Amino acid sequence: MLRLMKMEKVRIKRNEGSIMKKIVSRDEEHLNRLEGKKVLVVGDLMIDQYIWGDVSRMSPEAPVPVVGVDRETLRLGGAANVANNIISLGGKVELCGVVGDDQMGRWIAQDLRKKGIGVRGVLLGGDRPTTIKTRVLAQNQQVVRVDREVTTLLSRDEEGTLLGAIRSFLDDCGALVISDYAKGVVTPTLVREIVAMAEVEGVPVAVDPKVKHFAIYRGVTVLTPNLLEASAGAGIIIDSMDAIIEAGRMIMEKLDCRSLVITRGDQGMTLFTGDGKWVHIPAVGREVYDVTGAGDTVIATIALGLASGLDLEDCARLSNVAAGVVVNEVGTVPITLDQMRARLRELY
Repeated sequence: MLRLMKMEKVRIKRNEGSIMKKIVSRDEEHLNRLEGKKVLVVGDLMIDQYIWGDVSRMSPEAPVPVVGVDRETLRLGGAANVANNIISLGGKVELCGVVGDDQMGRWIAQDLRKKGIGVRGVLLGGDRPTTIKTRVLAQNQQVVRVDREVTTLLSRDEEGTLLGAIRSFLDDCGALVISDYAKGVVTPTLVREIVAMAEVEGVPVAVDPKVKHFAIYRGVTVLTPNLLEASAGAGIIIDSMDAIIEAGRMIMEKLDCRSLVITRGDQGMTLFTGDGKWVHIPAVGREVYDVTGAGDTVIATIALGLASGLDLEDCARLSNVAAGVVVNEVGTVPITLDQMRARLRELY
């Protein structure tokens, strides 16, 4: 009897190994399909500035640490980071948004061009400065964040110019991302017109939302709120799996969206589809160092997957793997195909 049990365990282990190999092969094939596909990204462009240093003493002027600065770095943030992730995954991008007519705005445009990201839809915002999020880190831990921004909505002229750019790019793209950081670019009119244009062209629209704008995302293809955003959007406290399911269905009904992905940090993500079904996708991350930019990575991977013709569950699973990689990094960094392939082999 014992021998039979051991033989059965060996057989099960072999079967599991065979299944895992098939999963790796399938997911790697999906990754290969991402290359060369084009996505249009619309939203709030910004710079993530990092000031790196160490703390060895407290200030005599106030109960705060004194950070001795070692270096400073600038990275693409917001919608620009979404575009950067798409390029790093082998896709192509046209980017639409607004930057200030200032030194930082010129830096964004130059860095985007250097990476091969289309900037014909990036407008100069007149009196609107480039949004900058400055994070001071000591021993790789964030001490404080300072935001320099103007969050008033675009003027009607700016909105019209941006819509014209979006219209000109849309028929050449396989998916569209709205990256909403509530800095003034994503307006109700803009979203309404994008959804209407995309429906005519048959282009899926993926939205990384902000709670204050939930009501304007009606009719989009997929929405990717985190747990707090989903709780606020549904108007209920999410404290259990049943509550997640209820919140997901409430949001889909309110917004008439075709699908929803609620990202749940170290608990993975839950996908809801228009037929009333849901599926939970467990997290595959290792140690979490920094969640900055993880939402950008998720929406970029999903959109590129949709542009490649993958179904939404496969898109969500790939984005879950991608998020598990970027949270291992400190600061805003894009995911690469090589990192994705290496992580898939680690997992399976």
